[in-house]
Amino acid sequence: MINAFEFQKVKTSMLPSTWREDGALEELEKFLQSNWEQRGIFYSDKEVSSRQQFIDFDRRDGFKTQNYIGTITFRDEQLNIFPKIFKEDEDDYNASKLDIHDLIDDLIMWLGYCDKFNFPFVSMKGEMDDTETFLELLITVYVHYVKAAVDRQPFFRYEEVEEVGSTPKGKIDFKDYATRKYPASQWNKLHYTYSNFVFDNMLNRIIKCTCRMLDGITTQINNRRIIHNILMKLGDVADTNCMPYDCDAVHLNALQANYTIILSMSKVFLLNKVSSQNMGVSETFCFLFPAELLFEGFIGGFMREAFSDRVKLYTQTRDLFLTELVVDGEVIGNRFQLKEDIVVQADDAIIVLDTKYKEIDRLDRIKKDSDRLGITEADMKQMAIYANRRGAKRMYLLYPLYRGTMPEETEVVFNIIDGRGDAAVKIPLQILQVPFAFGDDAEKTKMLLLDILGKTVQAQ
Repeated sequence: MINAFEFQKVKTSMLPSTWREDGALEELEKFLQSNWEQRGIFYSDKEVSSRQQFIDFDRRDGFKTQNYIGTITFRDEQLNIFPKIFKEDEDDYNASKLDIHDLIDDLIMWLGYCDKFNFPFVSMKGEMDDTETFLELLITVYVHYVKAAVDRQPFFRYEEVEEVGSTPKGKIDFKDYATRKYPASQWNKLHYTYSNFVFDNMLNRIIKCTCRMLDGITTQINNRRIIHNILMKLGDVADTNCMPYDCDAVHLNALQANYTIILSMSKVFLLNKVSSQNMGVSETFCFLFPAELLFEGFIGGFMREAFSDRVKLYTQTRDLFLTELVVDGEVIGNRFQLKEDIVVQADDAIIVLDTKYKEIDRLDRIKKDSDRLGITEADMKQMAIYANRRGAKRMYLLYPLYRGTMPEETEVVFNIIDGRGDAAVKIPLQILQVPFAFGDDAEKTKMLLLDILGKTVQAQ
């Protein structure tokens, strides 16, 4: 097992022997590419590249991890990629002492509040307390999804059935009768097709095949119990050795959204099952998340749950545009949509918060005129635009703290100057560091987060 941080160079000498074999990394890259193409099942990271961005293989010696955290299991060896906030300091790249269970616990916490991922984590927190691996985490999600769907509404669908007989129904193939059956003296045999509302359909066969596969992998008794219950309810469904491309042949409508997610997750399991020279899913697996999306989604979800009874809170707003397009005097429409992470309305005050999953300089070190704490000019201009268009009274930039560290007491505020001369208005933009990694005392960290974020939503 190898541990690494985001954006860390992993030299060839650090890799397991099976990964150093000729062609192994090329095979690993192809495997990650297939998972990259399916990541939209779980989240949209706005990454437009068709080439996988999980790991940078364009290196002479080894490879470099990117901004995706989680685990990759390949040739029965595991690479765990930890968030950079798990480092003890900025220059710390020794991840060997880290425990994968800490990352799993935090990931469950983050996803429990985040609505940017297609997982039912909010209703399943208690079920995942004993989860010890990322693979087990995904299995837990899947079997609960399937159980809920099968219990609530078993999946039936109309499928075309072809038969030959003397009592036809549906559509008769008269051409077949004239050219084959009649010349062969089979006057009472007609070939016909009709639609039948069946339970033994391709989707249920895919689910049954996936559950049988997971039954041999899961180590959790509760997961196995749920799988056996599902298989019993799918007893009338044929046992079929399904492949990933079988999932593409199943077409669902908007009213079958729960089964759409199940179908997508089934494809992921089947894809991993046959990838990398048909290795088993327990030997080859990929489970990675974009860290920025996790931070943004977690903070927004946490604030929504904590403060929605006190203030009006909106996440990922899309109601404002930067420009209006006019062509030959005719207004064509709005262009350049703004999207603030979090907008709070507390009494008559509008407050805008933006999350930045970036490392920032110590707040007590901003002494010289040139110091910016590592805040980029683009980020500051973005906040100035938000302040102007939203009419905000206060602004906040939120940065994650390193695990195990406390927020600094130094208060740093950039006053955004809106307007000119005597008409200029100063809008305070405060820099805040918030805990993101929960460590050993999750409740204490939650209380600290509540205290910090609670001050941002207070009317002043």
